Amino acid sequence: MLPTLGSVGPFTFYSFGLLAAIAIIMAGVVIAVDMRQRGLDPGGALEIVVAAVFGGFIGGRLYYVVEHWGEPGETIISGSGLAWYGGLAGGAVGVTLVSAWRRMPIGLTANLIAAPLALAYALGRIGCQLAGDGDYGPPTDLPWGMSYPDGTAPTDLVVHPTSLYEAAAMLVVFWVLWRMRGRLAAPWALFGLYLLLAGLERFLAEFVSANPKVILGMSMAQTLSIVLIIGGAVVLWIQRGRHDPARVADASTA
Repeated sequence: MLPTLGSVGPFTFYSFGLLAAIAIIMAGVVIAVDMRQRGLDPGGALEIVVAAVFGGFIGGRLYYVVEHWGEPGETIISGSGLAWYGGLAGGAVGVTLVSAWRRMPIGLTANLIAAPLALAYALGRIGCQLAGDGDYGPPTDLPWGMSYPDGTAPTDLVVHPTSLYEAAAMLVVFWVLWRMRGRLAAPWALFGLYLLLAGLERFLAEFVSANPKVILGMSMAQTLSIVLIIGGAVVLWIQRGRHDPARVADASTA
């Protein structure tokens, strides 16, 4: 664990912030490469990333505040928590607005952000691991269990390093989505696969998470994961057999 990287004067540099910055940069690079391979102007990648970041931050903060309503120090403008599902929704709104402004088909934009979303999430989870921010799971006696005595949410118990599980899983999801760009050529199709795989990953990760169970023995994140899985499957079914005019040439080998 390494929650802080040091300080310069009044400024403290945090490991999670560093990984978040790397995630944003890498997402932009991946989008730009994908747009170039599709014959599109890669300059639009910056606008998409900026919209996703601002929308994601606002949505993630709102969701977290609602979820932790009444807890000390948690208001819209104070506190530090963010929630992934709120971030996904807020980022989607931001990207939709940019897509409309650039007059780019929203289905194409959705496909462009599918793989970068998975990569950014994986990098963000590495940041959670370094920060020890409480995203770890219940106690375990497995040999790779870890304790977080110096984390931002410290524990001396040996627990599941759930953030590392998620980071590894979402790196695999990123690889799958990147390889499938040339095969799932229909508008929305690649994003549908992202929803399905990301929902499945989070659903399984919650079994080794410390989040409280609220509905039928499942956490709130698991219930929302089921919605993502179903939504992704529906999108894939609806878009089967359709084609995207901005298809990547032989993207499965790119």
